[in-house]
Amino acid sequence: MAYIDRRLMKVFRSKMRNPRNARRVYGILRSYRRDDLKHPGRCYGMVDRLSRCLGVRITKDERDNAAHWLMGCNVDPNNKGHRHRMWRLVNGGLF
Repeated sequence: MAYIDRRLMKVFRSKMRNPRNARRVYGILRSYRRDDLKHPGRCYGMVDRLSRCLGVRITKDERDNAAHWLMGCNVDPNNKGHRHRMWRLVNGGLF
């Protein structure tokens, strides 16, 4: 079972404080569909895009874990309720 790396999430949250980064991340999240996030290659692609967008270097293990966690979430970035849940996670609402 994959989990959220607390250190990586802390770095991600700190980068998201910049409104320009937040808009870019929002655009990346909205470009994916639920079916995309059930496909390993697309999940890895999302993780890669997010890390590049925010300038965060991640290890292969962190990348693998993030992609597997994302696949297990069964989230649809185009569903308003799911987006709200994702933003709560980003802003620390679930930790």
